[in-house]
Amino acid sequence: MRKENEIYIFQKGFNYSQDGPGNRLVYHLAGCNLKCPWCSNPEGMEITKNATPVTIEAIVKEAISCKMMYFDGGGVTLTGGEVTCQKDSVQSLLEQLRENNINSCIETNASLKNCKEIFEVVDYMIADFKSPDPEKLKEVTGADIEVIKENLFFRAQTGKPLLIRIPLINDFNNGKKNAVLFADFFKKLYEKSGNENLYFEILTYHEFGKEKYEKQGKIYTIENGFVSPEDVKILAEEIKKNNLNLIHT
Repeated sequence: MRKENEIYIFQKGFNYSQDGPGNRLVYHLAGCNLKCPWCSNPEGMEITKNATPVTIEAIVKEAISCKMMYFDGGGVTLTGGEVTCQKDSVQSLLEQLRENNINSCIETNASLKNCKEIFEVVDYMIADFKSPDPEKLKEVTGADIEVIKENLFFRAQTGKPLLIRIPLINDFNNGKKNAVLFADFFKKLYEKSGNENLYFEILTYHEFGKEKYEKQGKIYTIENGFVSPEDVKILAEEIKKNNLNLIHT
């Protein structure tokens, strides 16, 4: 049985710049509410199956002991899985990191309701925006685009840093039509929030999770997800022409 003062973690380690700014202690939290077939960490989809419960106190103690490693604006990042699946414990952890002057970051799919307390308190937020097509998004991942948009608008309006990543995948969200829809939403997000700390990044498809799927006896269903340089260029140009901050971490 899960305890309120515990967080289920299936992996941890340091990483530089890709999981938030600077050098960061990254905890991979177990559990996810979606079913993205390209997932890099399918072993973390269930909360208790491949994970170890760790008390919030122990995580905070470890985070404090690593302070000297948080150079270039680093800190602690919570990723997944999906961190908001353990939202009550995550909220408590983020508050304690703030009390100890440790920069916090989360990586999230932003698809769960009632998580605004997390999105408000965390210092840096990285969120996927997988598809601008509501039906396609629902069919492939199980996510409700309206919940995601609401959460992204909420975070953007706090004025705190928000990095939105687009995992670009062939036959799912590439092409001119999707690029225009992506950029239209991003432009509205910027104009409505006025957040100068709003950034965008294109991540091209990879198969880091394929072997993991197969080891678990699961079928990896994507057959041709790789995108062309032209696909990337089309999306990048649509984002840039709207004067949005396109970055590469």
